Amino acid sequence: MMAYKCERCGAPLEVSPETIVAVCSYCGYPNHISGNITVENIALIPSLDKNSIAKAFWDSVEHDFDLKRIRDSIEIVEIEGYYTPYWVGNVHVEGDVDYTVREEECETYTDSQGNTQTRCHTVEKHYHDYVNEVLRLIGSARRQVRSFGVDDLLRHYSKTKPAEKPLVKLGEGEWEKLKLEILNTEIDENQARLMMREDAIDVIRNRYSSKADRIDRFDVRADEPENVHLVLLPMWTVYYKFENSIYHSVFAGWDGKRIASTEPMSTLRRAEYMGGVVLGILIGAIGSAYGASIASYALSGIALGLGSVLSGYFGFKVLEGQRIERGG
Repeated sequence: MMAYKCERCGAPLEVSPETIVAVCSYCGYPNHISGNITVENIALIPSLDKNSIAKAFWDSVEHDFDLKRIRDSIEIVEIEGYYTPYWVGNVHVEGDVDYTVREEECETYTDSQGNTQTRCHTVEKHYHDYVNEVLRLIGSARRQVRSFGVDDLLRHYSKTKPAEKPLVKLGEGEWEKLKLEILNTEIDENQARLMMREDAIDVIRNRYSSKADRIDRFDVRADEPENVHLVLLPMWTVYYKFENSIYHSVFAGWDGKRIASTEPMSTLRRAEYMGGVVLGILIGAIGSAYGASIASYALSGIALGLGSVLSGYFGFKVLEGQRIERGG
């Protein structure tokens, strides 16, 4: 394999066959390796250091109802931080959507005996929307993405909009304060633009799929993405030990916000989940019995279904032995 060196400082670069751009681990300069990418369009979100993340972890423990009780038994095993590349851009979408929603209409009437009755039936209502908006999209610049906490990180990034720094303007001294491992960029700008246009259409389609019973016509177009650039987002993971198990908390590197965490299940929490299992069983048993007594098989079926879902959900939580906390 060909040996690559940094254009600015001459240090060796770590390059894989899929690498698009390699950021020098010594001086932080972005080096174009292959594909279509402009190094001037690469920005970095400055990260806190490891000590600050450790402090953020212990602060989150102090503010967590369950973890605070076992603080003295928690031990940090490892703190791992890295920058992950994401393509960011704006996509204008425009077009027409016709869709159908099934709605229940009710009418009140007086029967022959003078009693007030309510009669309901389902009707289909047809709607037309004209879509004309700009979507800000962000997508991974890697083919394989570490899953846990990633969606939470992107939501937090979109919400907080942290300041970016062009990587080419970052001096070596400043890089020394901010540097972390940088995961390689494997998707170039051409691929990113194509994916953004497809994602923009999917965003609108999914929006209507969630609120409509049927989409009758979907004629929405996505323009060429604008302001497309690569952003390196800092993400930290704190691995900690409690008793004989390892758990982890994920933090946004720019503000130390805990965005996702796996946590041991306390006795109180386990009791709450067991209560959910019992509640599900009771709903299924009582609801189905009542439905049978009034010859309503639909009600019996709904009660059994709801009870099974509740019991299954809380039963899985109990067997899982840990819980997931988000945005704490």
